[in-house]
Amino acid sequence: MGNLHNVNEIQDQVNLYFDNALGENEKQELLHKVDIDPRCSKIFNKEKNFRNFIKNNVTRPSVSSDFIQLIKDRIRVI
Repeated sequence: MGNLHNVNEIQDQVNLYFDNALGENEKQELLHKVDIDPRCSKIFNKEKNFRNFIKNNVTRPSVSSDFIQLIKDRIRVI
């Protein structure tokens, strides 16, 4: 059970890293773990590859300038 908990902690840290939600010290600690721990490296690289795949292969729908203006106008009303 402790091993699973550790893997979840690593996954959480990796997610925070890619979300730019870690402080500088935590980033350095994680990158050090990635360098020395094959399991951590595997989790890190899997997440990195997944995010790169999504970034490069999923297209966002285009939005008209009229639609953007409509949203802005409604926000101003609130």
